[in-house]
Amino acid sequence: MLVIFDIDGTLCRTSQLDDDCWRLAAREVLGIESMSTDWNDYPHSTDESIASHLLKQARGVEAGREDIDELRDRFVAILEEAHESAPDRMKQTPGASEFITRLVSEGYGVAIATGGWTASARFKLDCCGIEHRSIPSAFACDAHPRSEIIEIARSRTLESGIGITDDTDVVYIGDGLWDLTAARNLGIGFVGIASGDRELLLREAGANHVFPDFLGQDDLFVALSESLI
Repeated sequence: MLVIFDIDGTLCRTSQLDDDCWRLAAREVLGIESMSTDWNDYPHSTDESIASHLLKQARGVEAGREDIDELRDRFVAILEEAHESAPDRMKQTPGASEFITRLVSEGYGVAIATGGWTASARFKLDCCGIEHRSIPSAFACDAHPRSEIIEIARSRTLESGIGITDDTDVVYIGDGLWDLTAARNLGIGFVGIASGDRELLLREAGANHVFPDFLGQDDLFVALSESLI
């Protein structure tokens, strides 16, 4: 089995910080005083797509590469500044590293597919103490639709030579409705990591397996298998 992880709200408890950094970047770079951070409101819940949408909204024309890069670079800088001033705002979801370690030790494939830009995503993982450099990964820089990002992560895992094949079952672990939707579009399993309103939304949308964190490893392993049924 190949287990593919989202980052914000899943491996890392950085969703609120991410929202705050987006609002500030949009205001500073684009003059947008109020932007939605309900990522269901955008064509795709991925940074590259969100940036393109906001740029067109602010300037009335399709975004160019330089415009997107300017917004991305300011977003990353704001994220770094926020971490420097308040490091506790970036925390690993309890049990995440240990769960990844156990997956690898038991022969599972592991990959990362996130809607975040490469620079910001890797920065968050570093700050949260999650080893990721050896894990095949895909980011918003690779594609706009989350389903395509997941497929790219899967392809990179196949290319890595760790024993994953085209027939290997795949489960995506995420925290948002967009994660569940992407998994369904691909016909793969889904396990949620969420609590509160996000848990409720996932369950109402039909997610059968939702956990607050990664501490209940045995239950998570059962859920991985059952999500494929």
